[in-house]
Amino acid sequence: MADSWWGAILGGGVYGAWATWANWGQGAQQASAIGLGHWTTSAMLTFFGTAAMRRFFGSGSGWPSMARAFAGGLCLTYCVLFAVHALLGTQHLWLTLAPGVIPNIVFCGSYAGLLQRTLQAAPVAGSRA
Repeated sequence: MADSWWGAILGGGVYGAWATWANWGQGAQQASAIGLGHWTTSAMLTFFGTAAMRRFFGSGSGWPSMARAFAGGLCLTYCVLFAVHALLGTQHLWLTLAPGVIPNIVFCGSYAGLLQRTLQAAPVAGSRA
């Protein structure tokens, strides 16, 4: 479901609703804009983040490739989220992002491990079995 739009939209919706609630003190209109911005950003990161992590993993294998995929996924996610929330004027940034930190760490770690297992097991193009 990581590469599906439905999973990305549903997951983003949960975090967008949280972002709206966490920032309600900024007023309904601002909180709604923050929630919509977070929902959209989260959905896009969920969908495209797996492709980015595959790029970070590269054509290597082992711990260095897994570490690049893991760290790259986390850095991409939080750089984008910090930038979006800076543009939106989110006053409660840490409260807004807190619920997603552990799931994001678990996801990036799990996906980096999955890349290691699946890409290492895949035959190299042009090689003979």
